[in-house]
Amino acid sequence: MSAFVTRFRLGRFLWTTLVTFYFLIFFRNLLHDALPDSATLPLVFASCLVLWLATEYYFGSPFFQSGVVEHSAFWRGVFAFFVYPLLGYVAADFIWWHWTQIPVPAVLTGSVGLAMFGLGTYLRLATLFDLLRIIRGRPAGKGRAATEPAAIPERQFVRLRLQQLVRHPRYLGTLVQLLGAALVFRSWGGLALVVLLGVPIIIQQVRYEDRQLQRLFRNEAPNYMTTTPRLIPRIAARSEPSRNA
Repeated sequence: MSAFVTRFRLGRFLWTTLVTFYFLIFFRNLLHDALPDSATLPLVFASCLVLWLATEYYFGSPFFQSGVVEHSAFWRGVFAFFVYPLLGYVAADFIWWHWTQIPVPAVLTGSVGLAMFGLGTYLRLATLFDLLRIIRGRPAGKGRAATEPAAIPERQFVRLRLQQLVRHPRYLGTLVQLLGAALVFRSWGGLALVVLLGVPIIIQQVRYEDRQLQRLFRNEAPNYMTTTPRLIPRIAARSEPSRNA
């Protein structure tokens, strides 16, 4: 798993704060210059994006993977080559190109997109803080760092609130974030790229992590894998009415 930061680190905190402040100012100046009359929603999105990335970075969490198990370097690289150009494309198309703009008011798609991005960010950060809580509450064994895979107690992990919703809530959060980003910039091209390229890459990463979870959590994994959906929450059949009622 990722080497999560579980104790306050002054140097890391100061560095994260400095870089965050820089990028907030950078995006503010860029968007006000490029979109003097319609910068509000893109600026709110950019600010949320920077603050979310800063939080993930400070706590040692990978930006687009779960951090629960050691990620696949190959699929992490593939996803990075997809997501950063995607964000650049939807922003540039909104500001300059106008190739794949959805023909509805920007405030409508922007508001829906911000709400979706906020939901995805909540899924990622809520699961991150849940992980940090159970890691902090488990002392490291002799000669073992608290951030090694064995430091995650299986039973507590599978009973975390969002882990009971789906097995990979952080990947679900990433997917919702990307769809929200495309809507913020009113890009049907961005939506198509997320569905056609982003979803398959996320599914490959999820399958890889499922195999790692089965190896690491041998006691809880068999039942957990069969009772908890992989990526999409199971809305129907949550509570089945009794046939004899």
